Amino acid sequence: MTTTDIIFLDIPAVLPVPFSPNTWKVRLALNYKKLTYVTRWVETTDIASVCTSLGIPPTSTLPDGTPKYTLPALIDNTTSPPALLSDSTPIIEYLERTYRDPDSSRALCVPASRALHALFEYHVAHSITAQLLPVMVMHMHDKKTPRDRVHFRKRTEAAFGKKLEDIELRGKEREEQWKKIEGAFDLLARLMKAGGTTGELFTGSNLSLADCILGGLLLAFRYISPDEAWIKVSAWNDGKWMRCMAVLEEWTAVV
Repeated sequence: MTTTDIIFLDIPAVLPVPFSPNTWKVRLALNYKKLTYVTRWVETTDIASVCTSLGIPPTSTLPDGTPKYTLPALIDNTTSPPALLSDSTPIIEYLERTYRDPDSSRALCVPASRALHALFEYHVAHSITAQLLPVMVMHMHDKKTPRDRVHFRKRTEAAFGKKLEDIELRGKEREEQWKKIEGAFDLLARLMKAGGTTGELFTGSNLSLADCILGGLLLAFRYISPDEAWIKVSAWNDGKWMRCMAVLEEWTAVV
């Protein structure tokens, strides 16, 4: 493959690295599969117009019926016509089908595991990701590009009917919210222990879709909120998530 065969659309930040958990999820998979790709950086403000111009499908529909476009997205020019994909899990499933490793033990998501992975995604989405805005909204805002800060503030304040600064919890309420999130991580650690997993990844030494999902979230913690979220998470469960991050480092290159 040439360097333009696969184009990966990601969201830039004021940091030298991206911080979206969903785009990190796909980047981990691309790097694990050792695929050659280039990143096209698209600010959140421009996602809809860029995806529309490229023919990339929407990921869902807004309440008013208009298409909703989000990143990550991927263009695979090795096929004719090119494969145009959006949404992190469908992209990873496509990569798994199209660039299957001869060693089946290295599969990211074998078909028989999809139901379990769907349950895992549901747990992470509802018990962790959905709980983060009240404790990370200002961290998220500050890491965005100047244009995207305006876009993020406008749509988030419209959704919640209050200023970003008032969405952020403080004091005891903030600590209670972090305790709720810690409980969701406790459950993951207990399940991994009960399953007899050796090593820090869900299926042993090789990456899985579950590891990509959780890894994207851990990377987001580290880059969005290194002075609060990552300090907390890295200390939970006897440092398990810090050790998990150390294993994931092999697949975190940004190209």
